[in-house]
Amino acid sequence: MSAGKVLGVTAADLYVPHLNFVFGEAYCPGKVAVISINRLRPEFYNEPPDIRLLLSRMSKEAVHELGHTFGLNHCSNSKCVMYFSNSIVDTDAKGSVFCDRCLQNLRLHP
Repeated sequence: MSAGKVLGVTAADLYVPHLNFVFGEAYCPGKVAVISINRLRPEFYNEPPDIRLLLSRMSKEAVHELGHTFGLNHCSNSKCVMYFSNSIVDTDAKGSVFCDRCLQNLRLHP
């Protein structure tokens, strides 16, 4: 049986050309994505461990990267899960779901 999408999770810090770091990376569109928990952990920012905050950040970045595998690009709506996170502040501030426009684009390109 073949998987439709594969999401990898790593503790390694991720980098791509022209950016200092990324929280995740995906083929757009594609079948493979990866997120890193390294910079999602509160401890990275000298804050106490917080499993709920870590899981919230992980789920947002996982949905974001999987959105790319379905062909979605970054969104200008700062509350949309497809909004580009330039920092952990952006990840914390954005929502965990697609905005109406991204949801419509997702439905148009299953």
